Amino acid sequence: MIKIINIKFLLPCFILFYSSGYAQENWKRLDSPTDKLLRHVFFVDSTTGWCAGKDGIIFHTANGGLSWEEQNSTVSTFIVALFFLDENLGWALTLRTTMPFGTTIITTTNGGNEWAAENYPEDNVFMNTIFYFDSLNGWIGGSKIAGTTDGGFTWVDAGIDSGFVSNLPVLNFNFYNRQFGYACGGFIDFAGVIWRTADFGLSWSSVGVSPDQIFDIFVFDSLNAITLSGDPEGFFGIGNIKTTDSGKNWSFEELPLFGLSFAIDFRTNTEGWSASGPKFLFTSDKGETWVEKPTPDSAVIFDLTFTDPFTGYAVGENGLILKYKQNTTKAEDNINLPQKFMLHQNFPNPFNPSTKIKFTIPVLPSGKAGSPLIPSPYQGEEKSERFITLIVYDVLGNEVAVLVNEEKPAGTYEVEFSVGQNSILPLSSGVYFYTLSAGSFRETKKMLMLK
Repeated sequence: MIKIINIKFLLPCFILFYSSGYAQENWKRLDSPTDKLLRHVFFVDSTTGWCAGKDGIIFHTANGGLSWEEQNSTVSTFIVALFFLDENLGWALTLRTTMPFGTTIITTTNGGNEWAAENYPEDNVFMNTIFYFDSLNGWIGGSKIAGTTDGGFTWVDAGIDSGFVSNLPVLNFNFYNRQFGYACGGFIDFAGVIWRTADFGLSWSSVGVSPDQIFDIFVFDSLNAITLSGDPEGFFGIGNIKTTDSGKNWSFEELPLFGLSFAIDFRTNTEGWSASGPKFLFTSDKGETWVEKPTPDSAVIFDLTFTDPFTGYAVGENGLILKYKQNTTKAEDNINLPQKFMLHQNFPNPFNPSTKIKFTIPVLPSGKAGSPLIPSPYQGEEKSERFITLIVYDVLGNEVAVLVNEEKPAGTYEVEFSVGQNSILPLSSGVYFYTLSAGSFRETKKMLMLK
């Protein structure tokens, strides 16, 4: 698509194209500790999270946003990326505005109580996003894509194809697993780009999929992913961009909606939300159609995330913090929520050194007001969370690793089992078993490790 633009009419589209309507009953303002712009929000569970933005501010909550504590990021420049592996280990990026220009990575190992800043080893390289699989292995993207296997002590450039759009800025990552994932980005009025890797990030192929940059991408499974691309000037509608074949091909549909999509996430398997300035974009059919939803008080939002089907957070202008809380489960909501326990086969299998295990926890059982009549090992229980264990055993029945041992709400989860990272015993090649337990529910599957 070619765009012809009269420069004198350039105005921020998120101001021009606001759609009025009723405020969303589930999104509520939280008391904010700041009036500065918040650009990023990251939660590791429904209660523990961080938000960051202008002037190097980072705030932390451990109680679902009821209170926030400011952390000393050690920098005073805009935080352009935020990522946490768990409640302790996290990273953020900022761009230096004085010489030597470049990227500064700040890291914490204690939940942000202390942050340490270190410059990316090359000057004049500007990174916009960071992603880690564990404490050692991660990716950083912006002017280039680079990987680390030693916790960021060294970075090695990844191979990127020599396509027409391959060297445009990377803005975000999303991985299905260590082997397969996407990056997205591009440049305004030039191209929106998606990069794809299927070999653990060693090489990336690029494709231009839209006229403007892409800020975020959501991965449903190994085949299906979705993103939205907007037009900052408002001359063209938002692009609904999807793949059903692992990113080999992408479809583009121009929606009758205008604005930008800064972030995209799905609350359930079919219900998705996008942060689009002074409005949400909303789908109830897995991205087939999208509509506009107003934000409370027309607040401008830049990022959002869902920790489970019942809880979400969004941040934006003037210190805005919103929380999505599904306090009651309506029958119509349950159509899109999981209805039974499921333990999936690990992937990859066989594996070495790591594999991922996905499992599903169903909605509240019968006996809970508003819930459908579904069989459950928690019959009559009035709790919104269930105590879940996911344990790996060897062929002799010895406990090898405890991957999950906590209460969790309904939803689909994925955990990683990594040799040497979360295994209790040294492992050799052979057959192992993993068991999901919840109340009277119990299911076991087999996996194979090869060295």
